[in-house]
Amino acid sequence: MTVRDPMHFVANSKTSSEAGCKAQSVLRALRLTVLFAVLTSAPCLAEEANNAGAGPVAAVSMDHNTFIPSEITVVPGTTVTWVNKETMPHTVVDTNKGFRSKALAKDASFSFTFATAGEYDYLCSIHPNMKGKVIVKPAS
Repeated sequence: MTVRDPMHFVANSKTSSEAGCKAQSVLRALRLTVLFAVLTSAPCLAEEANNAGAGPVAAVSMDHNTFIPSEITVVPGTTVTWVNKETMPHTVVDTNKGFRSKALAKDASFSFTFATAGEYDYLCSIHPNMKGKVIVKPAS
């Protein structure tokens, strides 16, 4: 029912089932929006891992569609920070899904602490030809 003024009422042409269906659609859209917001804000794997601590540190820059240096060797406990020096966005993604950054704009950074010895191949998911490697070995 629609109210034009206090003295005149006009019946809507919509049936109550159509109104109920629209309300269900609105609720469904609201639930999906809330679910999406929760999922995108929750950390997944080591995404956005800014676990820089008091341990050793190393840096890798992204410039000219290249990780510089493309390969580094560190000891366990080292925090590596990647910094995008270009205007185009880049990401840092472990090929074994151990860590993943969001898209990094110019001068944005992503850090990850390597606790376990091993070789970690990574790439930019936006520019898959950009590849790098972190080798983690215990100090001798």
